[in-house]
Formats: sequence, C-alpha cells, structure tokens
Amino acid sequence: MVLEEMITREIKIQGIVQGVGFRPFIKNLADSLNIKGSVTNTSQGVIIKANLWDEELSKFIKKIKEKAPVLSHIVDIEVKDIEHIDFKEFSIENSENLGGITLIPPDMAICNECRDEILDIGERRFFYPFTNCTNCGPRYSIIEKLPYDRINTTMKEFEMCDECEKEYRNTSDRRYHAQPIACSSCGPKVMLNFKGRIIENQEEAFKRVADYIDNGGIVAVKGLGGYHLICSAEQDEAVLKLRQLKKRATKPFAVMAENIQTIKRYAVVPSSVEEMITRPESPIVIFEWFRRPFSDYVAPDSNKIGVMAAYTPLHVVLFQFMKTKFIIATSGNHKDEPIAKNQEEAERNLSEFTDVFLHHNREIFQRVDDSVCALTDYGYILFRRARGYAPYPVALKSESQEEIFACGANLKSSLLFYKQGFAFLSQYIGDLDNIETEQMYGEVHNNMQSLFNIYPKVAVVDYHSQYRSTMFAEKRYKKIYKVQHHVAHFASNLAENSYYGNAIGIVMDGFGLGVDNLGWGGEIFIKEKNQVKRHCHIKNYVQPGLDSAAKNPVRMVISYLYSENLLDKILPKLIEAGYTTEQEVSLIKLAVDRKLNSIETSAAGRLFESAGSLTLFKRSNEYEGELAVLFENLTFKECNRQYEFIYEDNEIKLHKAFEEMVEDIINNENKRIISSKFHNGMVEVLYKICLDLREKYNLSTIAFSGGVMQNIYLSSKLYDKLSSNGFQVLTHKKVPANDAGIALGQVYCYLNQIVLKY
Repeated sequence: MVLEEMITREIKIQGIVQGVGFRPFIKNLADSLNIKGSVTNTSQGVIIKANLWDEELSKFIKKIKEKAPVLSHIVDIEVKDIEHIDFKEFSIENSENLGGITLIPPDMAICNECRDEILDIGERRFFYPFTNCTNCGPRYSIIEKLPYDRINTTMKEFEMCDECEKEYRNTSDRRYHAQPIACSSCGPKVMLNFKGRIIENQEEAFKRVADYIDNGGIVAVKGLGGYHLICSAEQDEAVLKLRQLKKRATKPFAVMAENIQTIKRYAVVPSSVEEMITRPESPIVIFEWFRRPFSDYVAPDSNKIGVMAAYTPLHVVLFQFMKTKFIIATSGNHKDEPIAKNQEEAERNLSEFTDVFLHHNREIFQRVDDSVCALTDYGYILFRRARGYAPYPVALKSESQEEIFACGANLKSSLLFYKQGFAFLSQYIGDLDNIETEQMYGEVHNNMQSLFNIYPKVAVVDYHSQYRSTMFAEKRYKKIYKVQHHVAHFASNLAENSYYGNAIGIVMDGFGLGVDNLGWGGEIFIKEKNQVKRHCHIKNYVQPGLDSAAKNPVRMVISYLYSENLLDKILPKLIEAGYTTEQEVSLIKLAVDRKLNSIETSAAGRLFESAGSLTLFKRSNEYEGELAVLFENLTFKECNRQYEFIYEDNEIKLHKAFEEMVEDIINNENKRIISSKFHNGMVEVLYKICLDLREKYNLSTIAFSGGVMQNIYLSSKLYDKLSSNGFQVLTHKKVPANDAGIALGQVYCYLNQIVLKY
C-alpha cells in the first residue's frame, strides 16, 4: 500500500547550481531523509528524480532552499509528476545536454578551508597555488562550453592523479566533482621568466618574485582572469615608477593585502566594508583611509582607496614569501586596452613595464578584470562588474521567446544576451576607442553567444550611430532597435529591481545623444506604462570642442560663466591663478557665440567636472571624471548650507548657483564648503522636482541612474531625503549605474516596448 502511494517526481532547479557542489549536497540531503532517486546536471539546470510523498516533497524542497551551498543561487524550482521509477538508492548521474539555459557560476575567491589547507605544512596542497574546491576558484574564466564538466574547461589538459581522482569521486568530499581540482602532482604550475632566465622550480620562482617586489621591482603576474602588474605599495620609488610607465599621473591605484586581518591592523574598517572584502566575490572595495601604511603616491589626491584581500591561492602563497604587506595589483595592460591573458600577450604587451613575468599554464578562456565597489547609505554599489559577478544574469519578467542582443555603450562597455527571461550581462570590457578593446568586445560577444547558445536576430543599440558598439551590431544584425542613452540608464535600474510600474527617473550622467540631436545627461524622466517622457533637464549650455571638453573642463567652465554673464567678474582671479588666458577665453567665447565645433548639452557630468575644475583651479582631467571625483571628496556631511539651483520652465537653472559660487571663490571661501554647498543645492532642487511630480502625477517611486549618481555624497544624501519623506527609491546594486549597465536597460526597453515622448 505504501509503494502505491509513492509518486516519482521530477524537480528541475534553475540558477547557479553547477560547479558549486550542488549535486553532492542533494545526494547527502536525500540520504539523510532516506529518499531514493537521482540527480544530474543538465544544460537546463539540475534535475532531481525521486520517489516522494507530498509531505516529503515539501520538506525536501524546504531544506534545499534553506541549506543550499553558499555559492549557489536558486532562481526557480519546478516540480512535475513523471512515470514511476523503482529507485533502489539515491545516485548522482552523468551530465546531460538538453538544450535550454544554464547559469554559469562566476569565478570566486579562495575559501577559508582552501586557504587554511595551503598554509598547513602537513597538507599535500601546502603552498600549492592552484588549490580550489566546489566553494571557490575559477569558473567563468575557464569554461569553454557547456555542460560544465572538466573536459569542457581549460583544465582538460591536466589528467587527475589518483589522490585527486579519489576526492573528485567522493560524494562526502568538498572537492566532489570540483572540475578545476588539482594538486602539485597533476595540476597547473607556475613558470618564472626572470629577465630571460626561465625558472620552473615552484619555490624558487615565488622566492625570486617576492624578493624582487620587496626590493622595488615590478612583476607581471598571471592571476585568475588575466595579468596584474604588481609592485610594493610601501615604496615611493616603486609606485612612482609604475605611475610613470603606466602614464597614470594621479589616478588612485588599488592595493592588495594578504587578508582582512592585515587591513584591519592599519585601517578603521567599517563592518559593511569588511563584509564586502571577505565575500566570495572579493571585489576591490573603495573606502576612506585615515592612516596609510603605504606610499602617499598610491592615491596622491584622495583618502578614498580601493583595497582587496588576496583572492587566489597564488596571491596567498606569494604573500608568504614577501616582507611587503601591501602591494599594488593593477590591471596588466596599457591604458584603455584589455588585460593580457596569456604568456604571449603578456611578454609582448607588458615588456615596457617589466622583464619579470610569473606565468602559469592554466589557460584563461575568458579574460575577467577585478570588480570594484563602494559603500553608500543605501548599501554597496558596483563601479565595475567583472570577476565574482559576471556572467550571472538578471531575471526579467517577460513572455517573449525572442533571443536578443543588447550592445551597450561606447565607454565602460559591457554587452548582453537575453533568452527565456534571463539577461546575461558580460564582464566589464572597457572603452571602445582602440582596436584592441574592440577585438575583446568581439571575442566576448562570440564566446557568450556560443557558451549560452543564444543566436539573436535582433540587436538593441544606442541612439548614437557613431558608437563603436552600435556599428558592431549594425554589421552583424539585420533587425536594429534604438534606445536613447539616458532612457536606457533609467530602464537598467528598473530592470535590476524587477520594477514595471510608473516611476520618476533621475539620470545624472555624462554626454549622451538625445533625440533632438543635442547632448543630454541631466535628466528627469516620467514613466507611465510603456511611455517615458522627458519632464525636465539641466539647462543646455554649449560644449566647446565636443569630446575634448570632457578632457578639459576649463572649456565648459568658461562656457557656463560666459553664458550666465559671470565670467568678467572672476576672470582676473582665474588669469592670476594661471587657470586660463585672455586668448583662450576669446577663442572659447567665439566658439560659444557661433557654436563652432560644439554642441549644446545638459550633461550633469560636465557640470560636476566644471564645478570641481573651477573650485580647484585645475584645468583638465588626468582620467575620466577626475575633477568630479576630487570635488566630491571635498564634501563633508556637517555642512548644511547650499547654493540655489532653480527649477522652472522644465529646466534646472544654474545662474543663481554659479553666481553664489563665484562670489565664494572670489572671497576665498573654504573649498570643502564650496563643494558641499554645490552638492547640497543639487540635492535640494532634485528633491523639489520629485515633490512636484508626486503632487501632479501621483508618482512616489524614484529610480537613480547614470555615472554621476555614483557620487556617493550626492546619491546618499538624496536617497536619505527622499526615502525619509515617503518615496520608494530604487538604486543600482546588481549592475553599475554608469555606462556598463546600459545594455540591461536597452533590453528592458525592447521587451517592454518603451516609447520616449519628447
């Protein structure tokens, strides 16, 4: 009678369930509950077949959700009854390719168990730099095709030894079916090219590299997703040499320490920052350092410095041989080029930086840079989404069976493939202004297309026809759907928050081409159903020199002040400070009057860069947005004063704010007060606009997006003000607010047929 009541169920689990120890977890759970059946990896997810009563089924699924492996992420569980199977035990079956969607796990930092193991002289993996298990190690960077089995990864070159094979087959071992499993007997090895001398002895290689770094040298080190250029962060000469070679005058470097304990020994680390640093994703976390245990040249103009803990066993082992506690670990590339991923690229492209290369022979299939994040009043935000996060998808609600490619933007580029409710956003690629990055863009496009088996007929592109990403799509896809740049920003926030209702969009960003062929970028949108309306924007000003104005904010400063009849008042002080000349001013005034080689723009990015430029008397950005970043760094929360930005005629007027700012500069007001007043004034005018829209349109949900909304002071203060006054505020967490998130917004607009009413 009992057997007649038993029903064979098929349970399909979708999500990050491959390469994370999910099948042995299911087997051990089933055994503990005396459940008979089987579990297998398929290209549609993990499929369990088991004989279960209704009560057992509920208990089984509940425990799966509660106790799933730490690196797994369950998106959906489907259950159906199938023809009865007489199971005698619970077994793990071989992988199957059934078509459909498989979610690929990102690369993850070394787990505590593996870290302890490689530092234990009694363990067979003592100091082994490629140690991993189902809870950590390479995933996305080594997967060539699905299903995720060793034969389909770059680890296929390494045949397991007997000891590794035992662990791999043992369902109670944390290395059960860990596809990159390896040890010193059978796995990858490092090889040092030390100024032309090849050293293959593992211990000697690490000792040589450590000694070279301790003595001020620069080394190219192959890591998880590409090469780093590494030097001591504690020696001025080493840091200055790296700056000179990288042509990176002031942009802060990120530093790496062995572990969180080292970081806490020298810095006040908020608990939220510690949590991010020690997460399996192990991003670079930017936070404020009040006392530096390393060179001031690491970040010469800022106390906000990015730090990460050693996230691979190779880095952990290297620290055991070094006296240096903090190293710079910066991307192994020339400015704006992709990181090197193999020995040939490294020795060809990085030879200007060093003649010491620590290679290894585990091939990198997908190059993946380090992710970067920071903490705000409303949680963490991603500046760069790469290692640890890509290619994890964003789930979108849609009935569409259409496969879609979204090409993203031209700067901070990422691309996206959509299929069956999943938007697979690529890792950070970079600025598409050189052939090498364009080639990487094509490489990532082709790899993801093949990996996820997605071959769309339609491409969603930016409205700007001269974007390299747009041109790439137009060459390869017949059906093209255009989305305005800042509407895509707004939509990317809505997409990651699974929000489909009416909302206000605050998009403070850099230049993007508007449908009126002017530069947009300081926008307040209203979304009602599938219609987006541009409600108001920062007042337009002439941008002299087009893109060169972003490099040289002095041009926009003169344009703003001249247009508002404020230039003559402050010009003597600007000339005296060496900020500009009479000749330059005359040329820019002529360009503004006649609109020569210029375009009108409302871009908030230009506004904040210009405010920083004027306050600091610095003419140009050494890196993108530098002066806006330095301007933000001057703010302090204790200042409640503000400049007056005026909201009228569907514009944010700047005259009064600039008038007050000019007066303060002439009177030598403290720069920190000037910056705080500017930021506070912008917060206040945006808040007033939202109050007005709530009253007129009954809208109380607000979405922040755009690169300027990564200004932590601005976005945090605005978030606090709005949320404490009854607004629901949606923010970015899964994707960056900058242009790296554009592709997600593009596909959201296509799926929901969002129409811009201008």
